[in-house]
Amino acid sequence: MDKTMNKVNERLSLSERIARASAIRDQAATVRPERELIDAERRSAFGPCYIYRAHADELLQIVGQISDALPSRASFLARTDPTEAARPENHSVAAYAEVENPAVAFVWELRHNPEGALATLPDRSYSKVLDATDVLKELWEDKPAVNELELAKALITQIVLLDDNLCERVLTRANIMARECSTAVAPYLRPQS
Repeated sequence: MDKTMNKVNERLSLSERIARASAIRDQAATVRPERELIDAERRSAFGPCYIYRAHADELLQIVGQISDALPSRASFLARTDPTEAARPENHSVAAYAEVENPAVAFVWELRHNPEGALATLPDRSYSKVLDATDVLKELWEDKPAVNELELAKALITQIVLLDDNLCERVLTRANIMARECSTAVAPYLRPQS
C-alpha cells in the first residue's frame, strides 16, 4: 500500500500533493470521535486526584447540564474557523471534551448568524439568554474553552463565595488545611537560603 502511494505521489505535482494533504486534513477535522471516547476523555480530567475521582459522576452530572447546552471546542471551531479546526489539537478527542466559552459562542452567533434563533428572539427571551451567558462566562475565567473539571471547580467556588454563611465556613476550613499542610512541609521542602 505504501509503495503504491509513493508511486502515486511521485507522479503528482507539488500543488496536487498539497491539495490532497489539505483535503485529508479537512476530512479529519470533520470526523467526530465516538461518544465513548469523548466520555472517557471527559472523565480522565478527574483522574489525578482521589477526591475528584470520588465525586466525578456527580460533578459530571451537574456540569454536564452546562456542557450539553454549549458547543465543544472542536465543534465550535469546525463551524466558525475551519482552518483553525483543521489543526490536530483542535479536532482531537480532548477538543471534543472541552466546552467552548459561552460568551464567545454568543458573540459569534450574533455577528455571523443574523437570521439565527438568537438574533430573532423576542427582547425578553434575548435578555434571559444574555443574563445566563453573563453568569456562565465567569466560570471560564477568560479562557476560550475548559474541561468539565475546571468548570466544576469554578462553579463550586462561585457558589461557595456567593453564600456568606457557606463562604465563612469553607474559607475557615481552607485556612486551617493550608496552615497545617504548609507548616508540615515547609521545613523540608522550602528552598533553604
